[in-house]
Amino acid sequence: RLAEEIYRKLRNTFRFLLGNLHDFDPATNMVEDFSKLEPLDQYMLARTAELTKKITTAYEEYEFHRVYHALNEFCNSELSALYLDVLKDRLYTFAPNHPARRSAQTVIYKITEALARLTAPILSFTADEVWQSLPPLAGRLTSVHLALFPKESELVATDTKDLVIDWAQLLTVREKVLLELEKARQAKSIGKGLEAKVQLAVNSNDFNMASPYHANKSTFNLLTYYKPALKELFNVSQVELVSAEDHEVQVKVVAADGTKCERCWNFTTDVGQQQNYPTVCHRCAEALDAIDFPPYAATNN
Repeated sequence: RLAEEIYRKLRNTFRFLLGNLHDFDPATNMVEDFSKLEPLDQYMLARTAELTKKITTAYEEYEFHRVYHALNEFCNSELSALYLDVLKDRLYTFAPNHPARRSAQTVIYKITEALARLTAPILSFTADEVWQSLPPLAGRLTSVHLALFPKESELVATDTKDLVIDWAQLLTVREKVLLELEKARQAKSIGKGLEAKVQLAVNSNDFNMASPYHANKSTFNLLTYYKPALKELFNVSQVELVSAEDHEVQVKVVAADGTKCERCWNFTTDVGQQQNYPTVCHRCAEALDAIDFPPYAATNN
């Protein structure tokens, strides 16, 4: 029963990953420079590289149960509960060729390709089916069973220890935020997360000594550096940072500013500023322009 559950989880994960590569051409859309990927995408590649090392070691030691457990944990904890959940806004509402969307697809492609090779010995038919369903790429081997296991250097060519430590701290903050969001929902002060603005009160002089790599980086500076990624990470419309005296990060959830965009459902203060699309935000208006969506007046007529 456990094996069947893991299989179903893996297969459904592959289906979701492949479904979001329908318009991705690895030869032209791939973001080759790791530094140009979005921060969350960088982190997921780093975690996939760690998974690769763990699974190849398990195969070498004939510890096949460790392969199953590692795959199951990765699909549940890293992909379903985090990455693929928060990525939907970028994948579904950004313009097709928006750099942030192509960044996400680049990492989805690399994760899918790596997972197909890692699962080939234990899910031979499914892995090859996934391999055949990947976007076409000149020079790719005809079967996954002709390919070698992926190497860490194929996924990340730089040292990502600092990056992983950063995100361990960010995910700890995320847990606090999700708890406060749930309290706000129960209190009926918000409905969905996108109706919320999260205020993080952080001591700007509180250095995080738990990190050997970032002993001189305060939590405030860390959150400030990653602030553009926090809205997506928390799945809310806005994030605000304020300096505080407390040594613990304090989280407050309030109603988001602005008006709800009818396309992406984010609350922003720029809805209606584009004449052709009067009920969407500026970002969505640009996306509609990019796909040649007709102005509302033309549609209504």
